[in-house]
Amino acid sequence: MSRTSLIACLCFSTCWIVMGAENSSKVLRRPLDLPSGGARGEHEEEENALEAIFFFGDTYEGDGFFFLLDRSGSMSGFKLAMLKTEMNSALSELSPTSEFGIVSFSGDYSVFSPTPSRATSGMVAAAQAWVNAMEAAGSTMMLQAAQQLMPIVEISSRRDRRVIAVGDGSPNNPGHEETLAGILAANTQQLPIDTLLVGANEPALLFMQQLASDTGGTFRQISY
Repeated sequence: MSRTSLIACLCFSTCWIVMGAENSSKVLRRPLDLPSGGARGEHEEEENALEAIFFFGDTYEGDGFFFLLDRSGSMSGFKLAMLKTEMNSALSELSPTSEFGIVSFSGDYSVFSPTPSRATSGMVAAAQAWVNAMEAAGSTMMLQAAQQLMPIVEISSRRDRRVIAVGDGSPNNPGHEETLAGILAANTQQLPIDTLLVGANEPALLFMQQLASDTGGTFRQISY
């Protein structure tokens, strides 16, 4: 082989080795077994992680908790005090990534916030103060309150939302059937509604059981 041919061969071999090394380096630098956007996926997983609250002696899991609270005249005294204690405790258990909403009712309704609230320390403290200021009086106009709550629930960014209704009486103005039909109509996303009956009012028992059953929620009766 001539000197010129030998030099050309060596140059070609050197170039091939360098190119191969560069390609190997590129392969080695490539992330292995990591999904695209790994950091974002971890953030979304944290955002959508389920948590649990202990409420009236039972555990409820979700990442958004929305409460429909009875403050009618029949809730006065110990029942309303117990409701406030349970709400304050449940709110304090929420993490800042969860969302919540509260609407209370008697002969009218009161809305804590027209949009879902993140459970930051400031918002939890504001909600607890709002709950503590509730006073029992008037009738049991649940439908109008539910019609305020359900749109708040449905615009929540959370995936596993819990709607929890607490009361001790059968709805009036309108009555049982109209209230049930109205709540089902307002629940356009067909979310489960969990119901808690405080006491042993028979008409209220039937209503709360039916509301839970028709929406796929749970029913519990609270003795005191």
